[in-house]
Amino acid sequence: MNEGSKNESDIIKKIQNGDNSAYNVMILKYQNRIYSTLLGFLKSPQDAEDLMQQAFVKGWQNINKFRGESSFYTWIYRIAINLAKNHLKKSSVVNSSKNISSEQNEIEFSVDLNPLHELEREQLKFRLKSFIAKLPESLRTAFLMREEEGKSYEEISRATDCPIGTVRSRIFRAREEILNFFEDEIRNG
Repeated sequence: MNEGSKNESDIIKKIQNGDNSAYNVMILKYQNRIYSTLLGFLKSPQDAEDLMQQAFVKGWQNINKFRGESSFYTWIYRIAINLAKNHLKKSSVVNSSKNISSEQNEIEFSVDLNPLHELEREQLKFRLKSFIAKLPESLRTAFLMREEEGKSYEEISRATDCPIGTVRSRIFRAREEILNFFEDEIRNG
């Protein structure tokens, strides 16, 4: 085992023990390679950035399944490529369904008119907005610029005057916090 793979193996162990900063090291180390790969695959900078983020989130969620039989890069690369393939399948299904004439594609949509369900949805939205408002300002700003304003990572980097890697890391951490919020909501009914 060479020094580089031993060092990476030590970092993986830290991550598996819950060290967020160690995972950020791996993100910073591999994000440009993953982004480039996805961009070549998808041809859309926006999609490549989004799927890169999703790949690292999925990697974090499944880090305890990483057995070290391959390098971390190979493992996260496979996650990213699988996400890209699924994305391409979905977009081709959406595009082919757009080609069907409206007469051929008449579907009745049932609408849930139960006022209790609507109230629950509104309460969840309110709790989520409140939760986001309590995020640290740097995470909240980057996340909202990305998700609500649709800004690219480069635009956010320029607007916040911080490196693009930091922007990606902040958005990742905000998404992670929001994911934890939803998991708590589900657990608590």
